[in-house]
Amino acid sequence: MSDSKSRDRQQFPTYDVGGWVHWPEHEVESAHLKRLLGDAQEGASFVSECFLAASKILPGDDESWLNEWRGLAHNIAMRAHLSTAKGHFTTSRSEWLRAVNYFRTAAAFLDPRDSRLAELCGLAESSATSFVELLRPFGEFVEIPFGNRMLRGYFIRSPGAPAKSPAVLAIGHGRDTKEDLLVRFQSHAIARGLSLLVVDLPSNAVWFLGEDGVPGDSLQDALRCCLDYLLSRDDIDRGRIALLGDGLGGSDATRAAATDSRWSAVVCDAGFWDELQLQYAKGSLQDRDANVERINDIMLGARIKCPCLVLIGEDDYAEVKELVSLYERCRARGVPIELKLFSGEETGAAHRQIDNPTLGRHFIFDWLKERLLIGESEGCLDPTFGLLKEVVADLQIVNPSRST
Repeated sequence: MSDSKSRDRQQFPTYDVGGWVHWPEHEVESAHLKRLLGDAQEGASFVSECFLAASKILPGDDESWLNEWRGLAHNIAMRAHLSTAKGHFTTSRSEWLRAVNYFRTAAAFLDPRDSRLAELCGLAESSATSFVELLRPFGEFVEIPFGNRMLRGYFIRSPGAPAKSPAVLAIGHGRDTKEDLLVRFQSHAIARGLSLLVVDLPSNAVWFLGEDGVPGDSLQDALRCCLDYLLSRDDIDRGRIALLGDGLGGSDATRAAATDSRWSAVVCDAGFWDELQLQYAKGSLQDRDANVERINDIMLGARIKCPCLVLIGEDDYAEVKELVSLYERCRARGVPIELKLFSGEETGAAHRQIDNPTLGRHFIFDWLKERLLIGESEGCLDPTFGLLKEVVADLQIVNPSRST
């Protein structure tokens, strides 16, 4: 093939080991669209809506990206308002969830100092609040004390959960917000009888809007506050609380599980990224004293005492052989660790399994269900089950002749 034909081919959408690549010359934009297409099978987007917006976007133009996804999100939110007003709660719940996802996608390339980011974060939060209010039992908007601040989040109970349910705290990394985590994990937790807590942590972008930032070690303090909050609730089983670190958030989850024995299970990176940073520091900094903290973190994963799950895709950011080596060293130290590798043949090979997120999340939450000893009687496959029962009861009251 000639060089010119090869260049032409690179400009067209393609499918590789990491999934669908819509704009081959624009990797980050393509990754976001890949994530959205994967979210469609989770009910958090529609394929046609995604391709419609993508067809209008000028690749590489951040304003074009913002305008198309924001416009779509506004349209879906308007429809959600109408559906709610008409009592079409199942439809409006779907629309609110998609609106959350599209508002967050619109903000993907905004600078943290851009006032439009705060606006879009507010719209996503409002849509998410409307979504959780349509769940049965009602989802809760919660505020958790953290120093002189509050950690804002959502707490959701499964309708199939026992009086004291097992729970999972899900965390992301960097710009991930509580809305992003709600979109990703709520249906999987509900379906398996798990309560779910997602919060905006000090590492999240929303903490930096109009502020100078927060010290890095405050993240672990925040995670301890979240665990304290769950332990304080009367509806949580204190002996069955897990931590899920999604993507690069696995590094923070590793540090939390290694330093706090109250976690019952953890999905993390077993200290992989900490080791990489240590290797870099040792090789690039002259002052050994500056590396004391990192040096003390060698084999951070070896400190984990609870069951631990690590996931990696064949096309992930990390080198598979390096993570396998870390896994073997942790096993040799007696860590109850399991490693799951997703290949291109089964899909889920991209970072965070964004090419097929359902596959990865099914594996994670099935593993959590087993480790937290959740029986089938504690699960509920349909998150709208309680809402549907309530609607049917209302209909029977209106028309008692149709009751049985």
